[in-house]
Amino acid sequence: MFLRRVPARTVFVSALSLVLLAAFASPAPAPEVRLSISKAFGEKVMIALAPFEADEGGVVDAEEVLGVIAFDLKASGYFSFVENRQFLDELEADDRASGRIDFQEWMTLGGEVLIKGAVTVTPNEFSVEGRVYDLGQGRPIFGRRYSGPVDDWRAAVHDLSDDIVRQLTGEAGFAGSKIAYVSNVTGTKEIYIMDYDGANRRRITRDSSIAMYPDWFPDETGIVYTRYRGRRQETYRVSPSGGEPVRLTSFPGLNAFAAVSPRGNELLMSLSRDGNPEIYRLTAAGGDPRRLTYSRSTESSPCWSPDGRRVAFVSDRSGSPQIYVMSATGGNPERITYQGTYNTSPDWSPRGDLVAYITRHEGIFQICTVDVSTKEVVRLTTGSGHKEDPSWAPDGRHLVYTQKQGGKSDLYLLDIYDLEPVRLTSGTGDYLSPAWSQ
Repeated sequence: MFLRRVPARTVFVSALSLVLLAAFASPAPAPEVRLSISKAFGEKVMIALAPFEADEGGVVDAEEVLGVIAFDLKASGYFSFVENRQFLDELEADDRASGRIDFQEWMTLGGEVLIKGAVTVTPNEFSVEGRVYDLGQGRPIFGRRYSGPVDDWRAAVHDLSDDIVRQLTGEAGFAGSKIAYVSNVTGTKEIYIMDYDGANRRRITRDSSIAMYPDWFPDETGIVYTRYRGRRQETYRVSPSGGEPVRLTSFPGLNAFAAVSPRGNELLMSLSRDGNPEIYRLTAAGGDPRRLTYSRSTESSPCWSPDGRRVAFVSDRSGSPQIYVMSATGGNPERITYQGTYNTSPDWSPRGDLVAYITRHEGIFQICTVDVSTKEVVRLTTGSGHKEDPSWAPDGRHLVYTQKQGGKSDLYLLDIYDLEPVRLTSGTGDYLSPAWSQ
């Protein structure tokens, strides 16, 4: 029986008092402003997102900037938006004409927080300024300007979104993160990266073979992956900017499922160099392999706990694939999944409490989580189409995964509390094996 989680962790804004500084462009000390938001469980902060000021005919359209901010904030799971665009436009026009903010009028739209801003674009630089106001108190609570190259304007906007999330909730945003994945859009499976929202897709390998199972180094300077050439498997590291990959392992037999440690100095892998596939721990350069498991079964798909002290992996030692946990130095593994006869592809939450994995339920692969301590299982996805390869966002609240529907695979974003999948990719080709940067 699958249980549905009743969230008991800090995933909402509840009796939250944050001391925020109005950090505007002036170097003078800003007055201290206190924002107090008291919400019932699960409610979201209502935001009025005003049209941003911008020069006419700019290379970057202010509407597109607003769209990115709205997507980022909605995806965080903490906010909803005033939907009446006509009223938003009219109130912003009135404010600009009067030279002041009419907080009472903005509150009539039902908003609790007001966001205003401006976009400036020169031939060489993009700049976005965001200003956040507490409508109840009629006071500014945050303001900052972000700049960068025009061709990478989204990065500046994502930085703004992440800081708004942090200031209003105390939680870190993830809009500036990246997702590595596999696609066969060119005819062979290669490694790509993209922004978390599916934008800025870029191919980084040109192996003309089969590349699979990417994983990020924590400083985002490299991605490790498995390359297949015929029956031969090898492990490589490649820069996110592309370039020539560096070979890390080429042991006889299986070389797969490389997972980078939280400190970036070690790897976990499934190797069959001593016979059947077992879990090994290696240096980040692929050397000094130390065997962690000893069994006659198949051991695969290892991942690290966020503190680097434990390892989750898949073993069929019980007769079917199940998820196990053990010390990162080896020892006696503990089985943590008992529901279902096929459980695989574990990924340990950055918060440390949950492991996401896939289970075969009524013939369809679905995404689940299991609490490492209580063994409570929650099935997050339903419906047709296989869901596979879950990977956690840095916030420990969101997952990216592959869904196969009608013979085509795409990537989806899922808030584990709202449970409303958001499709990130479309177009020709398949999108597989996602790995979220941390």
